[in-house]
Amino acid sequence: MEKYNPLESETKVLEFWLKKKIYEKQKDKGKKGPKFYWICGPPYTSGKFHVGHFWNYAALKDPLFRYKRMQGFDVWDRGGWDMHGLPTAWKVMAKLGVKSKDEIESMGVDKFVKECEKFSVEMMDRMTKDYYRWGVWYDHKNAYQPIKNEFMEGVWWAIKKAHENKFLYQGYKVMAWCPESETAAAKHELEYKEVTEDSIYLKFKIKGKKNEYLIVWTTTPWTIPYNLGVMANPELTYSRVQIGKEIWILAKDRIAPVMQLLDKDYKVLEEFKGKELKGIKYDPLLVNEVPELESIKEKEPAAFTV
Repeated sequence: MEKYNPLESETKVLEFWLKKKIYEKQKDKGKKGPKFYWICGPPYTSGKFHVGHFWNYAALKDPLFRYKRMQGFDVWDRGGWDMHGLPTAWKVMAKLGVKSKDEIESMGVDKFVKECEKFSVEMMDRMTKDYYRWGVWYDHKNAYQPIKNEFMEGVWWAIKKAHENKFLYQGYKVMAWCPESETAAAKHELEYKEVTEDSIYLKFKIKGKKNEYLIVWTTTPWTIPYNLGVMANPELTYSRVQIGKEIWILAKDRIAPVMQLLDKDYKVLEEFKGKELKGIKYDPLLVNEVPELESIKEKEPAAFTV
């Protein structure tokens, strides 16, 4: 028996599908059926798929569309691409040897944009071939491309309509910032790395209590001068612990590690859930160094509260 050659079989099947227009015939078969719509959550045209893309598009979505076609649905399966954004810009910057926004402006923004468009289309063509090799039956020939004017103008039209209907508002939001590209970064453009950080414990004096303190742990001590609040887990168990003449409030699970660091004798006076700490007020640290904290206390009643 001849040994099975998957690569050869793959090539023959793909050639057969394309030559005989099998995908198109199956779509035509369901044209009079009920509509089944799907909008592609597109991959970036960065040049290479990874295993997550295969899992998403080939292993999960493509079988669903095939199943719906077999049920007689007219499946809207238009493919698409994400062609704007930092992944494309970074690739083109590396290709051109450009390292900063200033260098982009020096070479000309229009020229850089054209290079990005060219790169996106080239990568789209390469990645479309991978789609075919996976056997994914999407409408690849009519895949939407956000770099086309019709799509950019469609976005502006949607923003205009949202403005006319008073759906837009102006506000503030903390955003991740890329110092290299000098622009905001989306969540999916961020990567988190597990690191070992130095940390410190702080004592916040509880307002109205003599020698009673909140013990707070942080890895960001530089934020303390403008600290405005302390968080406690409402479901965790906390303890009131006597240390000499002082009473400390801290998480039950942190008592042993903290006391081991300090080598102090202690006595647990009480245990309670973190939700009971809600509303406790404390005195801000460094109030002498940061006099603005006094005015914040007057303007913001909820400041310096658990």
